Amino acid sequence: MTRRSRAHQSTPGNEQAILEAALSLAVTAGYEGTTMAEVARLSGLPVGSVYWHFNNKEQLFAELIEYCFEQWKVDHTGPTNRDLLRRSIAGSAGGSTDPGNRAEAFWILALLFALEKRLADNLARQKYLEVRKQMFELMVQRVEPQIPAAVLARDPDFGRKMVVLGRALTDGFYIAASAGDDVDFAEFADLSASAVEALIARHAAAALEEDETPDAAPDE
Repeated sequence: MTRRSRAHQSTPGNEQAILEAALSLAVTAGYEGTTMAEVARLSGLPVGSVYWHFNNKEQLFAELIEYCFEQWKVDHTGPTNRDLLRRSIAGSAGGSTDPGNRAEAFWILALLFALEKRLADNLARQKYLEVRKQMFELMVQRVEPQIPAAVLARDPDFGRKMVVLGRALTDGFYIAASAGDDVDFAEFADLSASAVEALIARHAAAALEEDETPDAAPDE
């Protein structure tokens, strides 16, 4: 029986080195510009080791998206909705302009998977869309407890609507960062958070007003 080379054995250290190398290349070269040979060169491993861990580039990028998602779940937490939105906009979109902040910068590339229709059957694109749904549900779980109960009683989908709004804002700022717009992301993160808070407060006031309005007397 042929023994497998130790250099090609699957180890957590080798796998992480490959993922980090792919992430660095993806940020600068994009999906099309990233090759398995370049990933091997940057990781310092034989190209055979890269193929040992990942059958092809699609599988590598699919695993890379999952790898980034796990980091996103750790980083994108906060005690308030304002903190969550600030981390999404100022942390992710703003961080994506910093070449050293590769984990955040990668999400611009991930967003491109959603926009690039010719990659419809691409495994990495399918993984991104799957992860995007998971991100949405996770954010709903974090946002809803901070919304007044009266607002949710009035509109049970209000929390989900706020997450849709927050995601749309974040996606827009991702694109702005990718285009190189001269934007103070921290400032706009605070403006966006203030707008969302004002919207929640308005709905809370409307719910309170409804509760305090006496029912009309029945006609005799």
